[in-house]
Parts: sequence; C-alpha cells; structure tokens
Amino acid sequence: MSSTNSTQPQQITLDMYQNGVEYRLPFKPSKNFAIITDLNKCFGCAGCQMSCKEWNTSGMFGPLPDLNPYGDLDVMFWLRVLNVEVGNWPQTKVYNIPINCFHCMNAPCVPVCPVGATFKRVEDGIVLVDYNKCIGCKYCIYGCPYGNRFFDPVQGVVKKCTHCFDRLYDTTIPPEERIPACIHGCMVQARIWANILDPTDPGTILFVDKGGFVMGPETGANPASGYLPWRSDYAGNEDVELLSQEEYFNVWTATGVVQLGSQGTNSTTTQSNNSSS
Repeated sequence: MSSTNSTQPQQITLDMYQNGVEYRLPFKPSKNFAIITDLNKCFGCAGCQMSCKEWNTSGMFGPLPDLNPYGDLDVMFWLRVLNVEVGNWPQTKVYNIPINCFHCMNAPCVPVCPVGATFKRVEDGIVLVDYNKCIGCKYCIYGCPYGNRFFDPVQGVVKKCTHCFDRLYDTTIPPEERIPACIHGCMVQARIWANILDPTDPGTILFVDKGGFVMGPETGANPASGYLPWRSDYAGNEDVELLSQEEYFNVWTATGVVQLGSQGTNSTTTQSNNSSS
C-alpha cells in the first residue's frame, strides 16, 4: 500500500525566458527591480552576504563553490560588503557598502556575450545567465565595470546575483519571503526592494527624495540599484538625525508597499497615512 507524504515541499519549475528577454541595447524592460541600500542603517554585519550565500548555494543558480574554504579562501560570494573609512583620525567614520549585481539598465555585460548566454528579462529587468549556453569565455566578466560576475571553475560557467529569481516567483513560499535573500536577511532593514522605473514606487520616491546615488555613473551602465547617502557630517562631532520608520511609511507613501527585511513587523507591509495632525 502506497501513501503520499503531504509534508514534502512542492517542486516548481521556473522559466528564465518567460515573457521575453533582450540581448542588445537599448533595453526596454517593463520593470527594473532594484535594491536601494540605506547607508544610514547598514553597519557592515555582512548578514546580507551570508543570506545570499546560504540561499543561492542550494538555489536554482547555484552552487557557489568553496574549493578550499579553510585554506586559501577560494570562495565565491555574489555579494560583498565594502568598508570605506572617511575623514581624518580620530574623527573618522566607516561606510559599509553592500555590493552585488546592479542589474543595470544599460547592462554592458549582456551584448558582449557571443553566444547569448546572458540576457536581460523584459518582465522585471533582471540580468541572468543560462548555464547551458555559457561557454566560459569570460567576456561578460570583463564587460562588467563593477566586478559583479564570477567564474565557476568547477562548472566552467560564469555566475552572478540573480535578484533571487527563484524566490521572487516561487508561489510555494509565503509572499513576504518573495524578495531577495539579502533583503530578507538584513537585521536592520537597510535594504529596500523597488521597481526603479516606477516613479510612484515607495522605494523610488525615497531614492529620489533623499538624493540617492548609484555607483560609477560615469561607466554609462546606468545601475538600477543604488544607495541613500549617509546623513552626517563626516568630520564633525554630531550626526544629523537618521531616517525614521515614520519617514519610510507615512511620509513617502500614503498606501504603498515598502518591502524590507523580514526581521521585525514591517516586512511587505502596507500602512496608510492616518496620522492625526
């Protein structure tokens, strides 16, 4: 007598090419998902880096090889945290800047691929790599001005951040978890999920209103993901007030959705502006 184990997770199949892809500039995606990082909040714990590594090692686009992690540290990470000290000692501060694929709107890594293994999705602007097509020529690595592509010597293909494509469209997991692992794992909610092409998106509004910036605008890649600047006097004795939750939820949008990390109570939260005057 056979029985069905209802507790086993449901297996899903995702199509990278669904709803169309683009290989040549100019790209015209319907959306362009992005991660906005608030530098006022990030304190360099690398929780985003560890969450990315954990999810993607066993995810649809993994593994992330660790050839000799206890020796020469030949380890692949798709996200790294850059620590930059600013100011003159003893009045110095440290920028903690998470860096992963920016899923650029003019992604230079895509058109240089000679076999069409890398492409930009029309539906969401995510840049992906088809491992079945990749020949390991590394042209896309050389084409990326940010060093956000990595060669896997085991499989002989190039790998990179996918915005956790296999989380975003997995209907078997709770809606609040259908965000990139780095956002889900940020304990201080420093990373914000946004459609940067939508001027009404709360994350886009926040990015514009707070003077958000992108890394290396001179490259012409036009990164989708960016950063909120640190609101402080770097060499001064006093910092200005940091961004508050009230600003996130009550000022920048009346009824919009801001998707932050899962810690706390405001993951995938909709909050109306009902504050009394």
